[in-house]
Amino acid sequence: MTTVDPDGIYYLGPKGSFSHEAALKIDGSHVEVPSISEIFDRVSMGGIGVVPVENTLEGPVNETLDNLYTRQGIYVNKRIDMKIDLVLASRPDANLQSITRVYSHNHAIHEARNTLSKLGLTNFIPVNSTSKAAQLALEDRHSAAICSRFAASLYGLKILKENIQDGVNITRFLVVSRNLTEDGERSIVLFTVPDVPGSLFKVLEKFYLHNINLSMIYSRPTKIIPWNYYFYLEFEGSIAETRRMGLLDELSEVTQELKIVGSYITVPAT
Repeated sequence: MTTVDPDGIYYLGPKGSFSHEAALKIDGSHVEVPSISEIFDRVSMGGIGVVPVENTLEGPVNETLDNLYTRQGIYVNKRIDMKIDLVLASRPDANLQSITRVYSHNHAIHEARNTLSKLGLTNFIPVNSTSKAAQLALEDRHSAAICSRFAASLYGLKILKENIQDGVNITRFLVVSRNLTEDGERSIVLFTVPDVPGSLFKVLEKFYLHNINLSMIYSRPTKIIPWNYYFYLEFEGSIAETRRMGLLDELSEVTQELKIVGSYITVPAT
């Protein structure tokens, strides 16, 4: 039976992942787990989770969005933005010419593919995390990992190439728990609308009429009814304020399903 530390900070491991670095900004006992969905499993029983939600180069992290939609009683409390500086790292006895394969998380592969292709590296092998890639590269002298400097140092790897990301690379992480926060800088709601013309417009119009700025919106399949979608929406301001102005009641009238995910503050970068 899985035990949960009520003071645990759960993140996507192994140690040395970017999720690990983000989790270290939150005080507590840091615990690695093998998947984003398992982070939500642990949070549903107690503790806090740190999950990636969006990257400036690769867009949304669908596993996080889907868990926020399907899970009940899990809310967003904080946001952590991390600048992602990727490195190509391998064993101390390796060199760039000896590398025939490159391990990393699929997002990191896409974020560095163009730069590495110019170096003649095209054999990319996706794994669960950048830190898992670092572990594998340590075991295989003809391989390298796309990972962080933190992971390279943690696993004793030699950095072969620095700053291999193809552009400005920032990942946004969310801190989730079973506690609903209604005060914060921004807020998140999830909703579905009837499959008729103008349904989404009616929702967005409510924010316009209340002069509330929308900062992010994505659609994802519900996976229940074919070609049926839910929407993930972030807006400036707090749930408490939108409740006072009556916006939540108005949204309930023009949506089929409306789920309040909470308001959040941003953890300062250090």
